[in-house]
Amino acid sequence: MNSSLVFRMCNRLVLPSMVARGYAYKTIKRPDPKTLKMPSPASAPSIMDIIKEKIRLNGPITVAEYMHIVITNPTEGYYMKKEVIGESGDFVTSPEITQLFGEILAIWFCAETQKMGPSKPLQIVELGPGKGTLLLDVLRVLNRLGYKGSDVSLHLVEISTTMQAIQANRLCMSHRPVDIDMPHNHEGETVSGIKVYWYNDLKKVPNAFSWYIAHEFFDVLPIHKFEKTDKGWRELLIDLDKNNKLYYRISGEETQSVKMLVRPPLDSGDRTELEISARGLGVARQLAQRVDEFGGLALIADYGHEGEKGDTFRAFHKHQLVDPLENPGASDLTADVDFSQLRIAASKSPGAENFALVVGPVKQKEFLERCQAELRLQVLMDNAKTEEDKEKFKSAYEMLVDPKKMGERFKFMAFYPSSMAEILDKYPPLGFSTTKS
Repeated sequence: MNSSLVFRMCNRLVLPSMVARGYAYKTIKRPDPKTLKMPSPASAPSIMDIIKEKIRLNGPITVAEYMHIVITNPTEGYYMKKEVIGESGDFVTSPEITQLFGEILAIWFCAETQKMGPSKPLQIVELGPGKGTLLLDVLRVLNRLGYKGSDVSLHLVEISTTMQAIQANRLCMSHRPVDIDMPHNHEGETVSGIKVYWYNDLKKVPNAFSWYIAHEFFDVLPIHKFEKTDKGWRELLIDLDKNNKLYYRISGEETQSVKMLVRPPLDSGDRTELEISARGLGVARQLAQRVDEFGGLALIADYGHEGEKGDTFRAFHKHQLVDPLENPGASDLTADVDFSQLRIAASKSPGAENFALVVGPVKQKEFLERCQAELRLQVLMDNAKTEEDKEKFKSAYEMLVDPKKMGERFKFMAFYPSSMAEILDKYPPLGFSTTKS
């Protein structure tokens, strides 16, 4: 008999019984996300232990990975477990220094929005709202301008439940967590009836006409650090030495971050050091698309530069500079914002449908003075009850504008819809000397 025929017959007769199998699936009951709880701080490993174990298992980590762990670890992350802003914390922000700062920003938004037309209903979106102080000052101005509770809603992008609780207690008359299936994870209501929502990602905020505020937000986003060597660009990594201490080292080969991020025009000029935040570029692009497609304005205020600096990664503890690799989780990790990179991310690129008109950056001193902050200062001083209060207003303002303090280190940048090009040519942006395209 033909051998191939025998083989086919055997397949038909034998293989089905040999290979056939019944269902052997086992039902697994998955945990209900609503019942899951974070481990207690006492039982959770320290940030240093987490980092060291990650390095032992996977090798050196990037600065961006290091920052992400230190900042966002659910139980031991820097922003997750304590109030960090103010005299008792590690740093102080402009809104905490004086109410004038938030009031001027509110006036800027109102003035520029008038060039667009009606602004009701209005979403106010703040990225990293701190203690909520800036929003309180903005709402006070809007109340004086006739905005009612039904005209405004607040949308706060905040990953820290600790900071979220601080914000909710300051802003809201009542607040509550919501179902896990909702895009926001917490909601509340102010005394005047303004709805407040919290999100862990900008992508979840509803698309609508909005004012976007990013004050001291971009400086805490994780960065990749690169150095130019005789072999080309290499990434700065964090490793463990023989004494089990963290230290910096240069990658021997091109990392994936070098291949993806270090490219024209980000590496233009004669730079030998470079810091790039992939997350920062992504957020800038999101803001540009949202402003252009759905209307509104985005205002970024942060300390930074326009590409002239290359090594700015540092840490603050109790208002003092400390080693970023010492006691991770106990100090604020930060890096100066490269505004030239934000411009590249937000401006029109080949194939882009949505982009923003980018203005700035300008120094904080120039922005505040062009927005007539001195006039507001005079009103506050005239209404002060005591000479001591007058001096406080004056010294606080000087802190904001003094070139040796915050006046020149902090800068402002704004995103406008691309459709406003002709309007801005006729009515230049308040606070900014020229429009750069």
